[in-house]
Amino acid sequence: MPAESTPPRRLRRLLAVLSAGAASVALGAAGAVAPLDGPTGAPAARASEPESGVSVSVAPADGTSVTAGAPIDVVVEIVNGGDVEVEAGTIALGVAASGLDDVGDLDAWTTDGGLPASARTVFERATAALPVGAVTTLQFTLPAGATDAADPAVGLAASLESRGADVAWATTAVANALVTDGDRPGLALVYPLTVPADEGGVLPAERLESWTGPAGLLTRQLEAVSGAGVAVGIDPRIPVSIRALGSSAPESATAWLEALAEMPNEVFPLAYADADLAVQSQAGLDAPLEPIGFADVVDAADFADAQSPAGATNAPGEAPTDAELLDWDFTRSDLAWPADDTVASGDLDRFAAGGLTTAILAPGNVEPTDGASNAAATIEGRGAVVADARLQAPLRLAAAAQTDAEWRSAASRLLAELALGAGDASSTLVGSFARSAGADAQRVAETLAALDGSQWSRTATLTEAVGAPPVSRTLVSLPEDAQRLENVERLLGAEAAVGEFSDVLDDPTLLTAPTRRDLLELLAVGWLDLPTEWTEAVGRWLVDQRAVTDSVSVVPTSSVLVVASETGIPITIENDLPYAVNVVVTVDPSNGRLLVEDTVDATVEGESRRTVQVPVAAGVGSGEVDLEVSLASPDGTPLGSVVRIPANVHADWEGVGATILAVIAVAAFGAGILRTILRRRRQRSGADETTDPASGIPFVDAEQRVDAGQRVDADPDPDASSRPEDPSNG
Repeated sequence: MPAESTPPRRLRRLLAVLSAGAASVALGAAGAVAPLDGPTGAPAARASEPESGVSVSVAPADGTSVTAGAPIDVVVEIVNGGDVEVEAGTIALGVAASGLDDVGDLDAWTTDGGLPASARTVFERATAALPVGAVTTLQFTLPAGATDAADPAVGLAASLESRGADVAWATTAVANALVTDGDRPGLALVYPLTVPADEGGVLPAERLESWTGPAGLLTRQLEAVSGAGVAVGIDPRIPVSIRALGSSAPESATAWLEALAEMPNEVFPLAYADADLAVQSQAGLDAPLEPIGFADVVDAADFADAQSPAGATNAPGEAPTDAELLDWDFTRSDLAWPADDTVASGDLDRFAAGGLTTAILAPGNVEPTDGASNAAATIEGRGAVVADARLQAPLRLAAAAQTDAEWRSAASRLLAELALGAGDASSTLVGSFARSAGADAQRVAETLAALDGSQWSRTATLTEAVGAPPVSRTLVSLPEDAQRLENVERLLGAEAAVGEFSDVLDDPTLLTAPTRRDLLELLAVGWLDLPTEWTEAVGRWLVDQRAVTDSVSVVPTSSVLVVASETGIPITIENDLPYAVNVVVTVDPSNGRLLVEDTVDATVEGESRRTVQVPVAAGVGSGEVDLEVSLASPDGTPLGSVVRIPANVHADWEGVGATILAVIAVAAFGAGILRTILRRRRQRSGADETTDPASGIPFVDAEQRVDAGQRVDADPDPDASSRPEDPSNG
């Protein structure tokens, strides 16, 4: 229908609903846009998404600015993100009748509280029923007379009615390309090059291969920002993870790292794993944590080739050192970029203690100023740059837009903010992308391109923004959630326990380095949007660290019988770690029946058991003794739990046993002597029986003895048989 000169019933109802403070929400998966009130800054293009889940977006059909006073093509998009069908209804399209001349008009047009009374409907059009999950787009052409060529910006509004009720509505503002004054402020943008949370302290090769592929997460991010007017904060974990793989790194990851090294943008390091700086400070750390080392993930065999990874500073053919893995040609390394609205009083001093002397702060963390001013600020005596409160919301909404209409609506509002008073040529402003921007890198690229071609701002570097004359500003202290701080303190306590325990190793960094890296990953800013998942991850990690500190222990055993005045108590030590450990074994008896003078040093190989003997001596009396067996690291840190081993002491048995043995020995010796005497007597007395009495020659056998006896009896004269017979006897 043609333009109308007076507001019809449809628009009057729309104005009444909006002026009554109808609810609206921020742009989400369904694409609704809402004002961001309070200290976070000015509202973005506003759209409603009531409980029905239906949203509306209104934007120029082409581009992010318009030529007022001429026909303007406009698109209205309706998304049914609810769970019931939207019945047929009516869509109304209106404009700000008197245009938008300044930020006051802009706020009145897009802030909850309604449209200006001068707004007028230009079109009404019937809409068909919209099934669940469906999206429909309607196009309109505003006639030349609907807008004024002299207005700096144009206001657009759309509202959907179904069954006599307002279902959803939206507003936005669009800069007029005909109105520029050449007095453009500088705009420095900051982008975080990160990966999702819960990926570990070193990124696995398979993830890197996927993310650096043709359509991978890291590839899309790098393509979006490389060469554009934006400073890039790089998570050092990304290049470290690729470099540490050496020749085993996926080809796509190596190529990506080379492209990152050649990127002409300003670059600065984020905290390792993009760890939350503010929560570390508020948990009591004097300075932000840093990684300890990477030797445990570097395989020297992967560096046997003469070629090193892109940007590496290690000598070809040699495994890189920790410093070489972390080394990068950063433009500057003195910037702290904490999560939005998390910095509390005192945090900036702790950042500075770690060498981070300038903080990039969200507008909600700082008291607002009257009018536009430089982003550079002095806060609590420290340097900072503060993102612009009016630009931040539409910048981030544009970067996260799910549809073309949503993106054009938010990007148009961003340019309208610049056109209506974001500063002058002497001002240098800052805008920062959200940590989650990498998921929608295509929109990031489109937003950067829109700003690069803007008539209402000029591209500035982050260095220029930091170096501009600072404005004294006041911090809005926003400490992090108490429960989150409590969990972080538990994480830090667990890491400290592993650090003390690690003395059992010849190289403690085999334990402390991966523990620190994983801790930093658990502190990643990305977890702030996933509180439930983070709490679960914290619980799992704490259990894992307890398993580490309990991995070396004394194996319980049954009672020990002690029957000697000096002996050794067998103690078995179990080591569940894959590394050899050095321990000190201590045995403390419960009473004086046993004395233990010395500890025993022992080395137990990885994933094995070893039994050692602890010397003990009998004390006074016999009876039961409880032996408390404990382990410690070489520096005295207790390991595991104390194990009690019962012992039964009968050291007097040793004397009784010795006496009995002596008696037995004497008896045996006496019996031996007696046997010898008797044997000799028999030998002497038996000589007559064993020799010939006539000749003295020993008998050969018993028969010979009998014959000899007979001869003796018959002829006692042994010589008689040899004498001749006496003839006189015949």
